[in-house]
Amino acid sequence: MPIKFRNTNKKYSLIAAIQSQCAKDFAQYKSGRRFKREASDKKAYKPGTLGLSMVSQAIQKEYGGYLNRSGRKLLAKAGRVSRPRFYNI
Repeated sequence: MPIKFRNTNKKYSLIAAIQSQCAKDFAQYKSGRRFKREASDKKAYKPGTLGLSMVSQAIQKEYGGYLNRSGRKLLAKAGRVSRPRFYNI
């Protein structure tokens, strides 16, 4: 079978190879791209509308106010008592 296209110039061969690799990369990029998600139907959250959680209520009852985890840890360490665990049920 005779070869119809024969490129004897190395410069043009290099250009053709680079273009074919770029075309392959572009095709792979297009085939694997992710599409945007559709907009959500949920209502937007407005801060303060949910109220207190069970955990925050238990922490407020135990300590008399809101303390973060590190503050509760330091209090337990200073008093040498085991700190209570709070779970959301």
